[in-house]
Amino acid sequence: MNIYFIGMIISFCVYLVIGFFISRKVKNANDYYVAGRNAPILLIVGSMIASYVSTGMFMGDAGEYYSGLFSPMTILATMQVSGYIIGAVFFGRYLRRTEVMTIPEFFGKRFCSENVRRLATVTAVITMTVYLLSVVQGVGTLMHVVTGVSYNLCVILAIIVFSVVTVASGSRGVLITDTLMFSVFTVALVISVFVITGKSGGWYSAVEQLNHFEIKDLLAWSGRLDYMYPTGAENVIWGIVYGIVWLSVCMVGPWQSSRYLMARNEHVVVRSSVFSAFGIFALQLLAGMAAVTVNLYHPEMESASHVLIWASMHILPAFLGVLLLTGVLAAGISSATTFLSLVGSSVANDIFRKKSGSIRIGRISMVIVSVIVLFLAVFNPPQILWIMYFGGAIVASAWMPVALASVLSKRVTKTGAFAGMLVGFCGCFALKLYSNICHVTLPAILDPVIVGIVLNVISMAIGSALTKVSEEEREERAKLFVIPESERDPAERKKTLRYMRFAPLLGLIVAVVLILTWVVPYMISK
Repeated sequence: MNIYFIGMIISFCVYLVIGFFISRKVKNANDYYVAGRNAPILLIVGSMIASYVSTGMFMGDAGEYYSGLFSPMTILATMQVSGYIIGAVFFGRYLRRTEVMTIPEFFGKRFCSENVRRLATVTAVITMTVYLLSVVQGVGTLMHVVTGVSYNLCVILAIIVFSVVTVASGSRGVLITDTLMFSVFTVALVISVFVITGKSGGWYSAVEQLNHFEIKDLLAWSGRLDYMYPTGAENVIWGIVYGIVWLSVCMVGPWQSSRYLMARNEHVVVRSSVFSAFGIFALQLLAGMAAVTVNLYHPEMESASHVLIWASMHILPAFLGVLLLTGVLAAGISSATTFLSLVGSSVANDIFRKKSGSIRIGRISMVIVSVIVLFLAVFNPPQILWIMYFGGAIVASAWMPVALASVLSKRVTKTGAFAGMLVGFCGCFALKLYSNICHVTLPAILDPVIVGIVLNVISMAIGSALTKVSEEEREERAKLFVIPESERDPAERKKTLRYMRFAPLLGLIVAVVLILTWVVPYMISK
C-alpha cells in the first residue's frame, strides 16, 4: 500500500459518508430523481463540469494531447463549449418548463408518442451504460497503475463506492458530491500544470522547447503527421468533426441536459451554461498543456493515456501528486454517479412508470446495471477513449437534431422524430461498429457521427413530410413557449440578459487566451 492508494481510500470514505448523510434527506421521488428542482448555480455548474470531466479527459484526451494532437484537440475543445450555451438557450430552458423527470419523458410528451419515448429510453440507457463502462475502466486502470493492486479489485472497489453513493442519495447526493469532486480536481489540475511547466522553465519556455523537440509538430497547427492522419488538413478536419460531435453532446447529452431539470429556475439554467462553458475550456487547455509538456520528461511512454498518472508520480511533489491523482479519481467517480443515476431514473420513470415505489425500482435497476458493468469491465480490455467517443456519437446522432426540432420546428411530427432518432442511431452505431471491428480508418468527413446526424435530419424531414402535425402535438409545442409566472420577475430577467451578453465575449476571451498562451509563444520560438 502506497501513499497514493491511501489518499484514494480516504476520498472513497469521504464520498460514502456524504452519500449516507444526504440519503437521510431524501423524502420522495422528486428529491431522488431531480433534487427537488431547487439546485442553485453552484451545484448545477459543479455537476455539469464534473460529469463531463471524467477519466475520459484526464486519460483519454490527455493521451491524445501527449501523442501529438494538441491543435486538433484544442479546436475540438473550443467548439464544444459553445454547446452548453446553445443547449441551455434553445433546449434546456424549455425542457425545464415541462417539469418532466427524464429527457425521454420530454420527447414522449412533446410528440405525444409512446414510441418516441421508448426509443429515447433505449438510446439513453445504452449510452449511459457505455459511458459508465468507459469511466469504470478508466478508474480501474488509474488505481491499478498507481497502486499495483489488481485491476479487477480496483474496479470492484470503485463500483461499490459510486453505486452505494448513488443508490443511497439519488440526484441530490450526485449534485453535492459532483461539486465537491469538481473542486478537488480543479484545484489539483491548476496547481499541477504550473508545476509541470515550471520545472521546464515556465509555460513559455515549455512551448519553445516543444517547438524544437525531437518529436516534431507537437504544437503545430497540423498536429503530429505520423500519428493519426498524414496531412494537417485531415487532422484539422478531424478536430472540426469531433468539435461538432461534442458541441452536440454538450447541447443535449442526458448527463448535461438532465441538470436543467434540477435547476431552481430557468435563470439558473441559462446562467450556469456560461460558467460551465468557460470552466470546461479552461480545464481542457490546462490538461492538454500538462500532457504535451510531459514529452520533455518522458517522450516514449508505452501507454499515452497514463501520461498524467506518470507526471503525478514522477514530476510532482508527493503531496501534490496525491492531490492530482485523487482529483482524477474524483472526476471518474463523479461521472459514474451521474451516469448510474440517469439509468435508474430512466428505468423507473420511462419503463416501469410507477409513482409509488419508483425509488425502489430505480435503486434495483442501478444495482443490476452496476453488476453488468462490472462484468464487462473485468472481461473486456480497457478502451477508454474509443468507448467514450462511441457514447458521444450515439447521443449526437440520435438526439441532437430531434431535440432542436422539438423546440424550433412547427412541422416536425411524431413519425419524423421517431424516424430521425432511429435511423440516426442505427446508422451511426452500424458504421462505428464496422470501422472498429474491421480496423478501417474512415475519412474524417465521413465519420459515423456525421453520417448519423445527416441520416437523422433526412429521415426526420421525410417522416414529417409524409404525415401531419396533430392538434395535440401543436398544443404541446405551444406550451413550451408559455413563460411560467414564477419566471417573469423583471429583475431576474434583466440579470439573465446581462449574463447572455457576456456569452459572445466568452468567444473573444477564449481566442485571446489561445493567442497569448499558444500562438504567440509558438511563433516567437520558430
